[in-house]
Amino acid sequence: MNCGNLIDLSFPALQWTDTVGKAKDLIRADGCLVVLQDHQFKGLLYAEDLEDVADTLTLASCLNYYTLTFVSESDFFLTALRKMREQQVPFLPVVSLSGEYLGVLTQEALIDTLSQYLSAGDPGGVIILQMVPHQFSISEIGRIVESNNAKILHLTTWTDTATGMLMVSMKVNKIDIQDILASFERYQFTVSQYFGENLSEETLKSNFDNLMNYLRM
Repeated sequence: MNCGNLIDLSFPALQWTDTVGKAKDLIRADGCLVVLQDHQFKGLLYAEDLEDVADTLTLASCLNYYTLTFVSESDFFLTALRKMREQQVPFLPVVSLSGEYLGVLTQEALIDTLSQYLSAGDPGGVIILQMVPHQFSISEIGRIVESNNAKILHLTTWTDTATGMLMVSMKVNKIDIQDILASFERYQFTVSQYFGENLSEETLKSNFDNLMNYLRM
């Protein structure tokens, strides 16, 4: 799930010796494009920054407008997801360690990868526990889940900034999770929320926002 494995090669890139007029003709509906010097990444240019620039000038003359937002091919995909959210860019250029441009990461590719990472496509239920940080024991949580003939498919933690409590969200490979919930309550774990197989759009958004808050820490 490194960024280098998720590259889209279909996005156009211009050389900085190309004209502003050419850039205006080719710029995508998402409003920006990649500029290269030979094969080296120079930056992103946005359509709005080129509106008042003469068409005859080269892109090399627009250095003050370049946005140097990118990820390395070796970065984990969550790094790209966090950076895309923070920078509010429609895609992210991917570069090698030497600065060579390799392609871009799209929002669609990152969301698809996140879905796989969260086991969103696998049947099962989601349980969210709330606890003081020192109570967290992944071995204990795993033992309770497995004692009910289930397995944890994915587990994520984050801190509730309002309360300081640790939130533990897990996806288990069991749709009927009532026995697991009962076991957690028997061992004095606080179940904050739980969901069956069919998660609502609001629930998915809430879980996504919680993950993004965790990544920004």
